Amino acid sequence: MVSFITEPSDGCVCLLINFKIMYSNVIGKIGATVTALALAVSAFAMLAPISAQAAGCNFTRDLYVGVTGDDVRCLQVYLNGAGNARIAASGVGAPGKETTTFGPLTGQAVLRWQQANGIAGANGVFGAGSRAKYNALIGSGGGTVVTPTVPVSGAQDQIRARIAILEAIAAYQDAQDENGEEDLLEDSLSNLLNAMAYYVNNSYTQAISAANNATNDAEDAMGDSDDDDEDEDAEEDDAEEAVDELDEAIDEADDLVQDSNASQDDLEEASDLLNDARDVLDEAEEALDDEDWEDALDLADEGQDLVDEALDVVGEDASGDEDEAEEALDDAWDAFDDAWDEVNEAEDDGEDIDDAEDLLDEAEELLDEADEALDDEDWDEVLDLVEEAEDLIDEALDEI
Repeated sequence: MVSFITEPSDGCVCLLINFKIMYSNVIGKIGATVTALALAVSAFAMLAPISAQAAGCNFTRDLYVGVTGDDVRCLQVYLNGAGNARIAASGVGAPGKETTTFGPLTGQAVLRWQQANGIAGANGVFGAGSRAKYNALIGSGGGTVVTPTVPVSGAQDQIRARIAILEAIAAYQDAQDENGEEDLLEDSLSNLLNAMAYYVNNSYTQAISAANNATNDAEDAMGDSDDDDEDEDAEEDDAEEAVDELDEAIDEADDLVQDSNASQDDLEEASDLLNDARDVLDEAEEALDDEDWEDALDLADEGQDLVDEALDVVGEDASGDEDEAEEALDDAWDAFDDAWDEVNEAEDDGEDIDDAEDLLDEAEELLDEADEALDDEDWDEVLDLVEEAEDLIDEALDEI
């Protein structure tokens, strides 16, 4: 429950707010938490804005459209409490949504404030004349800002607390928009409401801590959402790759079947299986279009099984060349490592190994190319590169 009490004090109207959050009825019910947050944010925005004195703004430079910095945010907070100088009623720049960027709306608000305070040459630039007027107003307690009484000693904490709460509100709303992880969103809301309650009780240090916790929870909720997006992207990539591989496997198998010396009956059976594989490929591509990655992966596996069956029927082993290439490449790398061992031993014995090292470097480059060819499933290229590399390895050993 949120209740508002207005009381006269020292000739001004101060708005007090008392938060009594019934967590058992709010936390855990996302619709209710949204309503609670909307009420709390509205209440926070209705609080008398921080006065220039309370904010402790320290303006040391001219502020105009395009300038950024914390002093811009401080000016916006001040203007939003300065009667008709409010930057915006809603959206960016509105109370509770101040930024560090001096934009056109801020310039218009400065102009209205200058005109209201009789500043000569009013032009929307917060320059020397405006700073002098500002300092005069806060020095006398004047101006159009209505503010709760705040001890000057707590001024810096108050502005930091207010900014921390505004940032927490923005982080929470961003996480909600991105459908962040629900439990973390609830934690963020709980900390945010606590921060507001601490703020209105002038417990600014506790308000800052709670607001920072709220922001961290909201960012974590966003992080979980990003992780889910990354997982989905990975599934999409896997599915597309599997379907592409099936398409290539069908084409390669078709070539093998056509070149096979199998009987006519076996050739017809293999062709039927490959036709079935093509039908499955069509279904897998439709699953990709529907973004059903899991179904696309399952269909790609089913299609690969049909391709393997077709090759078995005609006695072709599509993996035979691959196995031969992999084995040859592994053996070549072993020979390369053994050769380096011998070269190092020769160096320890004081022999000249420069030529041997050069040859082994060339062999290594060829073996790296062979690894790439293996990834590209170019088995013949792998075998050719391995043969060249082994010749270089033998030459290197001859040098020592």
